[in-house]
This record gives sequence, C-alpha cells and structure tokens, in this order.
Amino acid sequence: MKTRKTQPTLQDLADHLGASVHGDGRVRIKSIAPIQAAGEGDLTFVTGAKYLPAAAASPAAAVLIDQTPPVDIHKPLLIHPNPYACLARLIGYFHPPTQARPGIRRGAWVEKGARVHKSAVVYPGASVRAGAKIGARTVLHPGTYVGENSVLGEDCLLYPNVVVREDCVLGNRVILQPGVVIGSDGFGFAKEGEGYLKIPQVGNVVLEDDVEIGAGSAVDRAVLGTTKIGKGTKLDNLVHIGHNCVVGKHTVIAGQSGMAGSTQVGDHCAFGGQVGVAGHLKIGDHVTLATRAGVMENIPEAGVYWGAPSAPMKEEMKNVAAYRNLPSLVRRVRHLEKALKRLDPSFTKDDPEGGKP
Repeated sequence: MKTRKTQPTLQDLADHLGASVHGDGRVRIKSIAPIQAAGEGDLTFVTGAKYLPAAAASPAAAVLIDQTPPVDIHKPLLIHPNPYACLARLIGYFHPPTQARPGIRRGAWVEKGARVHKSAVVYPGASVRAGAKIGARTVLHPGTYVGENSVLGEDCLLYPNVVVREDCVLGNRVILQPGVVIGSDGFGFAKEGEGYLKIPQVGNVVLEDDVEIGAGSAVDRAVLGTTKIGKGTKLDNLVHIGHNCVVGKHTVIAGQSGMAGSTQVGDHCAFGGQVGVAGHLKIGDHVTLATRAGVMENIPEAGVYWGAPSAPMKEEMKNVAAYRNLPSLVRRVRHLEKALKRLDPSFTKDDPEGGKP
C-alpha cells in the first residue's frame, strides 16, 4: 500500500464523503489514525460517547463522528451518520492500492488455450490452465492456480496460494485471501460394505460480484449443479461452505463457521463465529445467528437466534438464566423434601404419594 502525498483539507474530505464540517474546514489532514495513535495533522474517529474525552485530549487535528457531541471537544468535526463506512473510504483514500504493471510475468505458467486479458497481472509461480479466462485488471499473485475452463471476471484479486479449480466462475471484483480453495471436492461418500465409495463431485462453484472470502476458507463444488455465493457476500477466515449450498446476497459469515451440503441461506444474513448449520436446511432472509449457534432445523423467519439447537435469542437467554439458577433450585427442592418427610414419614422422593391409594 502506498500513502497519499498531498494533504487535503477537512472540507475536501467532507466533499469526498458527502459529510459536513463543524468548525474550521481549512485544516490540513495528512492521514487517519485511531485515538491512541493520532498525532498532529491526523484525523481520528470516535464510535461512541465514551471515547469523547480521549478524542478531546488527543493531538489529532480533527475528529470523524456521527453527530455533534453534547460537549465541545475543541476540534473541527467531520460529521456523517455512518462514520464506520466513512472510515473505510478514508483508509482507501489515504492508502490507495499499488497499481501493478499489467502482463504475464516470467515464471508464470499459462497454458495454451487460456485467455488472459492484456490488462491482467499474472505473477511468477501462478498457473492458468487451458480454457480458463482471466478478466481485465484481475491480479493473480504467486502460487495461485486457476483450473481448466474457469472464468474470472474483471478487477478480481487472488492472493498467494489461492486455488480455483476447474469450471468455476467468479464475477467482478471478487477478492480471495491467501489459501482460499474454490471448487474443492465436497464431502460425499456412499456406504458400501464396510467402506465408503467416493461420490464424484462434478458440479462447480459460482461466486457473484463483490464477494470476498477470507484466508484458509473453502467453498466445495457441487455434486451436480452449482454451489453459489451471492453478490456482496463476505466470508471470514476459516469458513467452510459445503457442496450444493446456496448463500444469498450481502450475507456475512464470521470465522470458523460452516454449513453442511445443500443448505440454503437467504439475503442479508449474519453469522457469528463458530456457527454450525446442518445440511439440507433453509434459512430465510435477515436471519442473525449469534456466536456458536447450532442450526438443526429450518429458520424461515427473520430474527436473532442462538444456542444449540438454535432458538430465538430472547427465548434462549431465558433458558440460560433458568439453567444458572438450577443449583439453587435443587437445594430448595431438597429442603422441601426434608420438610415433607418430617410432616409425612411415608413420603419419599421416588414415591411422593407414600404408597397410599
């Protein structure tokens, strides 16, 4: 990543973001930094009222915030209702990506019959098999492998040691972090005698536009047909998507989560870390699964779910609270049993009627 050489004014940044300025918009901004590291000339940011005192004490030149604070922090403010999205844009603004020189580098292996756009970049050690197609401005870092007849769209970025196996399709602006495997064989075996017979996995994987997949994740190819990840969906590191799954648009899945084969997930869903989803299920739109949820049945309705097996979050929190009260409840029951025994010697906990008709 390179660093921007010019220093825009705060008003320049506001115009770039569609934000407003409270205070002196002429102040020059050299970079953006968190509160604890911000220095003179930096723009810092706050995501809650508890950080306002630290922002006021910081030597930063200005502060990015969602609204005018209740107290004066004695600095110019860059105000936008979504400062987190502004932060993402500003990091890219101050640290624009390095533009690689187009072309196939010496040491890259591109088979005859592969089509690589003249503006694409193929670094040494990358492999492109026959029939594959690499779109404009797409970058293949060292160690990447693109299998036969796979298609990569425009402006894709494949970091080192990414594997895209045969017949898979990537849309535009897809980002695959190091070690991602697209189109690996799914977990398909048929019981035969005392062993297992491998079921050939002859389908493919389709990643739509603007999908990003984190390091070490795997999306298995379909047995037949297509495993699909919808437009704008983001997978964290170490996520596993089983064969024939369909994940909708603009869904986010945090690390160490996985779903078994043929599960369908809707649009705008959010999975916390270590979520597990059984196979052949349907999860509707706008479903949030909290960390370590275990999904064993369909979830058709939007909402927040937690637990294993998963249940609506509010219900499961009540269950957890009740469970934590279980030791004291057991003590109370034992106390009541002793009291009943004193009142009625024939009472036993195994036979509360005392053997009476």
